[in-house]
Amino acid sequence: MPAFRERAADLRAINVTASLVSRGPDWEAEDAYWQSAYPERPYARADRSYEYYRSAYQFGAEWAMEWRGREWTDSERDLQARWSASGSASAGSWQEMRPAIRDAWDHVRGRSQDDRTHIR
Repeated sequence: MPAFRERAADLRAINVTASLVSRGPDWEAEDAYWQSAYPERPYARADRSYEYYRSAYQFGAEWAMEWRGREWTDSERDLQARWSASGSASAGSWQEMRPAIRDAWDHVRGRSQDDRTHIR
């Protein structure tokens, strides 16, 4: 047997959950989730498509992972400033998009009120 081959017993198991947490959310999976979930959210308006909320969901998901050690209450002021500075504010004001951003933040952190099965 060649020297580069390892025995199965010598290989470490991959912890999928830990791997996802260290890499962050898969935006494609999050994007698909929000496309189906957003119409049922209390802040979603019938006259607005998913595209209207998309940047807020992505922003919330990305910052939830970037600031893993911070809670929403400790982060909200900084998030508001970043939202305004990022140019994303052209999609909607902080006050208008805050619920969608918070929703994505909570979803990535596993604190969503949505009981659908979803890989985080």
